[in-house]
Amino acid sequence: MDKWINSHWFARVVALLLAVMLWTVVNLEGESATSTDSAPPLLIDSVVLHVKYDTDRFYVAKMPRTVQLALETNNPFYKHNLLPQDSREVYVDLMDKGKGTHRVPVQHKGFPDDVRVGVIPNIVEVTLEEKKTVEREVTVELLGQVAPGYKAGEPLVKPFRVLVRVPESQADRVAAVKAPVDLEGATSPIKTTVPLKVMDKSGNTLQGAEVIPLTAEVSVPVTSPYVQVPIKLNLTNELPDGYSLASVETNVDEVTVYGPKEVIDALKPETYPGPEVDLSDITSDRLIERKMPVLENIVKVEPDYLKIALKVVPSATKRMEKLPIRISGLAEDMQARVLSADGQEMSTMDVDAVGAPSILETLRPEDVQVLVDVSNMPAGVYEVPVTYIFNQPDYVKPAKNVITKVTVEITKR
Repeated sequence: MDKWINSHWFARVVALLLAVMLWTVVNLEGESATSTDSAPPLLIDSVVLHVKYDTDRFYVAKMPRTVQLALETNNPFYKHNLLPQDSREVYVDLMDKGKGTHRVPVQHKGFPDDVRVGVIPNIVEVTLEEKKTVEREVTVELLGQVAPGYKAGEPLVKPFRVLVRVPESQADRVAAVKAPVDLEGATSPIKTTVPLKVMDKSGNTLQGAEVIPLTAEVSVPVTSPYVQVPIKLNLTNELPDGYSLASVETNVDEVTVYGPKEVIDALKPETYPGPEVDLSDITSDRLIERKMPVLENIVKVEPDYLKIALKVVPSATKRMEKLPIRISGLAEDMQARVLSADGQEMSTMDVDAVGAPSILETLRPEDVQVLVDVSNMPAGVYEVPVTYIFNQPDYVKPAKNVITKVTVEITKR
């Protein structure tokens, strides 16, 4: 017995038996592990099916939008539907196909090498329809209402004609191309760029239509209520001594005033004040440009600027004799008389008028009023200012030697 154990042949046989047993155990465990780890395919529903085709010539009229994927893998990372969406693509290739219905295999790419991919279905039908181009005018669609009292004018659109590309079978359904513009609450002109919509004959948006260009520029004038009123020039101070205005002319006689309706309605019987022009240092002809004032609650005034031409000449003097003195503001139960320096009653006076010679030539006695105002004065004797009113405002003035005050005696009737 000891002789066998010490024999080198015995050691070799035992080593061989141990090797066979080890190989058997390892292989059995491997088969067991494979059997235990094997799992059914992972199904992914609603995977978008892409299609490659000549988009310039054709339109996909019919095709399945999604397919189902069956993934087989021993990698546990993919067993929980964690395959990144952007890493895979499922598609059909019709780049070499023309119009009509085609049965084509579904292809895929972007999946890891250790993932076996099955597509359900693996062959699909795709119908390509040839595109047709038609030309249509663009119509502006005004939505909403401008602010109360404001008005939307005629819109302008650019371009006013566009190309529409649709499947050939839908070419007759293209009824209009619209550019929608929101006017809600607008108080000023609108200029905007809007996407174009293709409409069918029922007024519905035509799906799948392509517009060339995609957008249009639309301008819609929005104006507030307005009124045209005469301008009242605001001439301040007087020309230097020895000079008079021969004429004052403006480039427009009226201005257009925009604003809320109630403000505009109040202006209708009135005049609108022009810009201020200071005459105190003007001794020769002038052409002046001034910005029109914008009063409170007025939106705008047109024109923005007013041009004023002043013709200045050396002054002349004309005596207007025996002009009647008018007494105003006298109570009904009172009577009044104007007294001269020596206490005599006077009913007329001579007045020297100063102005441009051309204006004085046409000045008549009835163009001048001599006024004494005794409003709210009871019986008594008063020194009352004299007011001279000329029918040529801002052009003619009384000379410096005129009487500026008179004595007025008021008595009961």
